[in-house]
Amino acid sequence: MSEEYNRVISKHYASYRPPLHKTILARMLTPDTSFLSGLDIGCGTGISTIALSQYCRKTYGVDPSEAMINQAMSNGLIEYNVGYGDNLKLPTNSIDIVTFAGSLSYAKSNELVAELLRVCIPTAQIIAYDFEVQLTECLQSLGLEINRVKSTYDHTINFSDYDEFNEITVKSETLVLNVDSEQLAHILLSSSKRYDVIVKHFNSIEPFTLLVKLLDTLGSNHSIKVDVYYSMYGIAIK
Repeated sequence: MSEEYNRVISKHYASYRPPLHKTILARMLTPDTSFLSGLDIGCGTGISTIALSQYCRKTYGVDPSEAMINQAMSNGLIEYNVGYGDNLKLPTNSIDIVTFAGSLSYAKSNELVAELLRVCIPTAQIIAYDFEVQLTECLQSLGLEINRVKSTYDHTINFSDYDEFNEITVKSETLVLNVDSEQLAHILLSSSKRYDVIVKHFNSIEPFTLLVKLLDTLGSNHSIKVDVYYSMYGIAIK
């Protein structure tokens, strides 16, 4: 994927993401929970990092995509860096909480686990969560068809197979999200696979306005289902 192509996708990704990060974290962390230092690995454009920062005095966001980091949102309490989870530029025993928001399927490795054990304090909490917006019905109603190909991506992936961590909770549930046509258009265009199909359908490399108009023919508000998966771990004391 070219950097320019990635930039277009990341722009839509940054323009609107379902407000699920805050909702999911609230299911695992109480409102009065507070950490000195947090780390969001695979932070993308910073939506998940912003959510984590509500619980931390200082938060770090790391992502391998420079285009995503360039679009990242900040609130003055976040430091973003281009990088990978298995080679963090952070001091040993410096992190109190780590989150993976839809990124663990790409990042999980023995090297990652070793790096987490290095940068985390012994009482650190590690959270992996993901969600899958169910868009097949919406796409079909627009006359759009996405070719289904087998993928190795796993929304339910967690750290339950690592003895280095103690499982605190592992859950899944389905939520209903209400969005307007512009928000739904950004969601649809934030995936390279869907973006390609929509560009071809409208014969336009800037299909956002045309897509919003088409969505408006179905109504100004749309209800979509979201499958949510989340898990939390502590570091095993040996």
